[in-house]
Amino acid sequence: MRVEFTIEGPPVGKARPRVTRAVTYTPKKTSQYEDLVRYTAINSFDGCFDHDEPVDVRIVAYFPIPKSWSKKRRQLCLINKELPIKRPDIDNVSKIIMDGMNPKMKRNKQLHRMVEVMRGIYHDDKQVTTLVVKKRYAERPRVEVRIKRDMGD
Repeated sequence: MRVEFTIEGPPVGKARPRVTRAVTYTPKKTSQYEDLVRYTAINSFDGCFDHDEPVDVRIVAYFPIPKSWSKKRRQLCLINKELPIKRPDIDNVSKIIMDGMNPKMKRNKQLHRMVEVMRGIYHDDKQVTTLVVKKRYAERPRVEVRIKRDMGD
């Protein structure tokens, strides 16, 4: 079983939760990007990895090359001689992608528990046993994700 999908646009990192008067919430930009990841992933895959199935995730985040850079420097970026050492951090990019592939949960006040609103690619990101994340430059900014069952090789 294998899933591959691309999220168009510049990569976004997971923002820290915000707290106001004892209420904690996820920033709107983060939750919207997680929803975009979930929607794109679900439309690329007609199933879900089992609860006990180990998962291998590969993420490549392609950042836009700054327009002010010279042709020579742009060429170095395209052949991976110059790599993006800028924000968002690589761990925040991986967090937002992996959390976006989780099912979307919402608190049901009548049942006093969390219920699944939208399915995800896997049941929880604790199933991920191998994770490879790369940052690169490209003419077309995007995030490419590949998920497969981890065979332990």
